[in-house]
Amino acid sequence: MTKKTHQTRTSDRVKTELPVSINGVQGITRDVSASGIFLEVNSPQEPGSTIEFLVKLDSPTGQLTFSCEGEVVRTEELEEKYGIATKILSMYLVPLLDEQK
Repeated sequence: MTKKTHQTRTSDRVKTELPVSINGVQGITRDVSASGIFLEVNSPQEPGSTIEFLVKLDSPTGQLTFSCEGEVVRTEELEEKYGIATKILSMYLVPLLDEQK
C-alpha cells in the first residue's frame, strides 16, 4: 500500500480559467491562490525551474495583463496537456499602452 502525503495549503484556491502565455505558448489557469497558480499548457516545464508568464484578466475597464515569475513546484501529465503547479515569486500589472497616440 502506498502512503499518500498531502501538503498543507496556506491560502484558499479559486477555480478560474484565464488565458496564460509562457514564452509564447498559450494555455489556461485552472486555479489561483494568493501564493500560487496551477497552469495547463501544451509544453512541459521542469520542477524547480523558474518560469515567466503572462495572465490576462477581463475587467470593467478593459483587459488587464499580469506579468508573473514563478517556481515550478510540481508537474502533471494531463490527457493532451501538462499541468504546472507554480509558486508565485513576483507579479505586477503590465501598464496599459495609450493606443490613441
